[in-house]
Amino acid sequence: MFAYIGRQAIYNTQFNIAGYELLYRRNAQSGAAVKDVDGDEMTRSVLLDAVNVFGIQNLTNGLPAYINFTRNLIMEDFAYLFNPNEIVVEVPSEVFVNDALVNKLSGLQRAGYRLSLNSYTEKNGRIKFDKIVSLFDVIRINTGGQNKLMLKDLLARLRYSSAQLLAERVETQSEFEMVQSLKFTLFQGYFFERPDTVSKQVSLTSTTYGKLMNEIMKPYPNFEMCCRIVQKDNVLAHMFLRHVLRARYVRQNAAAEIRRGMTLLGLDGLSQWTTVQFLKQVNTSNSDELARRAFLRARFVERLVQSARTSVSKEQGFFMGLLSLLDQVTGMPLENILDELTVCAEAEEALRGTADEENEYAAFLKYAIAYEEASDAAQFPDIKLRLGERRVSNLYMECMEDTDKAFADDEKDMPISLTNSL
Repeated sequence: MFAYIGRQAIYNTQFNIAGYELLYRRNAQSGAAVKDVDGDEMTRSVLLDAVNVFGIQNLTNGLPAYINFTRNLIMEDFAYLFNPNEIVVEVPSEVFVNDALVNKLSGLQRAGYRLSLNSYTEKNGRIKFDKIVSLFDVIRINTGGQNKLMLKDLLARLRYSSAQLLAERVETQSEFEMVQSLKFTLFQGYFFERPDTVSKQVSLTSTTYGKLMNEIMKPYPNFEMCCRIVQKDNVLAHMFLRHVLRARYVRQNAAAEIRRGMTLLGLDGLSQWTTVQFLKQVNTSNSDELARRAFLRARFVERLVQSARTSVSKEQGFFMGLLSLLDQVTGMPLENILDELTVCAEAEEALRGTADEENEYAAFLKYAIAYEEASDAAQFPDIKLRLGERRVSNLYMECMEDTDKAFADDEKDMPISLTNSL
């Protein structure tokens, strides 16, 4: 499996690189905008991979990493999880500005974080940002297609600001000369270089999500190990606490909160949450559709097992259903996946296609796939379902609802502060 991050250099007046903007990339072909991925998830993914997979210093050669933060993440104090010497917090121009946001930005400034406004215009400056422009260390301005007079009028609004001015979308020599004459000191655009995509091959279980997933998939997961895996990764800890605690602030030690949260969720709840986060992290397709299908099949097999006279483990049935589509989600061969993520022997035989006629796991998987495809083979007596045909249809619809709920971003705007907790 490969991890990807987009990167575009920011230059100074001497044509030296002064920093890098880090951009979300799901695969080698995807651009900055990817279907079904919101801004919160993009930023978390970029920082998770930048810190844990690539090493942020390696990506930027020790220079600042400019990273877009949504309002949600600013309000949740997400930036405090990272070294202020390594990142520049970029505030999008469409952000809703009120006293609460200003207080958060002021706190970041006092804590030594550099702030960048992306992108300042005459309209949003007049409406939102002129009163707080002193908070920003860098102000981005889209200079592409603008004439010198227009830019002079815009810069007049910033005459009392001490921020560095960054001209973005500089595409020609003449544009560069123009913005340089207007006292811009930072530059970005195709005139210097296009964004590139950095990739690195990683094993599933070398990532934090993969380690947690591998532990959850064991017949007897180690609760203490799950706690330690989450505690060791600030991003994962933030996401977990955001999920289990919702609107309640974390005021105590985060390790204790993580332990209590896992107890509240139970293994089934932890397994579902881990699976969704894992699928989002390893998904290399251009949408969440394959990831959703994998979760839906896993859930369907699990519910079928619960509704049948069988000795099959519902947990192992769930993971078998998941792994049956994970090769398409990740782009990895199934054999490689099975070498890393462990399911019980019978489920593995079903996935490898080596199961004998007595293997009930294979029967459940075959039935689930046939049902998805509306095949006549879905009429499968060997499964010994205690359900009629209509009830199976209702069961599948319930699994679809479970999948939608699991992937829904129902945690947006739920405040959680991790300052000084991790």
